[in-house]
Amino acid sequence: MIKIIKSIALTEYQSNCYLLESGGRALLIDPGAPADSLAELIQGRQIELIINTHAHPDHIGGDRWIAEQTGAKILLHRADLELFQYFSGASGRSSLRPEFITEGQTITVGDISLIVMHTPGHSPGSVTLLWQSERALFTGDLLFAGAVGRTDFPGGSDSQLRQSLRRLVMLVGEYRLYPGHGPPTTLARERSENPFLSGLGDAEQGDLTP
Repeated sequence: MIKIIKSIALTEYQSNCYLLESGGRALLIDPGAPADSLAELIQGRQIELIINTHAHPDHIGGDRWIAEQTGAKILLHRADLELFQYFSGASGRSSLRPEFITEGQTITVGDISLIVMHTPGHSPGSVTLLWQSERALFTGDLLFAGAVGRTDFPGGSDSQLRQSLRRLVMLVGEYRLYPGHGPPTTLARERSENPFLSGLGDAEQGDLTP
């Protein structure tokens, strides 16, 4: 069946929100804020899930609005629940109740199957979503084109970020990367050009896909 990836940038931080659709069923990744462009994106679509790659406000800010509009479930790694509750309370979204996703779990909507990789460092519960059939990775704020995520927020960790980046570097084969900010890129390009990945692939490569 036809699979579609659409993206829009939301919030003052230009956080990427992704729509994945297959056979009329769809999910959203990181709806950062209510906006006219988001309303247009979901219009006429059956949104079943909202997946948050992590719980910073520029990635969860549209959760309540989307859930109320569509009835979609909100998915989040448990390790980011404290952040989610904090930012939800600060923004009046304390009634939101996410369901928890875990390392190695497969999330399925239509013909879309995303494997959850727990990739902490930017936040304790940061995840990367691996779409194996499309050779795509949704990296949240772990890895960008030419850069990596910050670790100076509460719960951030340089050592965990490095371990999480190494998991991606050591994946076998080519993948298209869809980051939380900035343009899409490829894993091959980041392996060869991203200075923050230097030395992470020196060990023998192995397929670390969950």
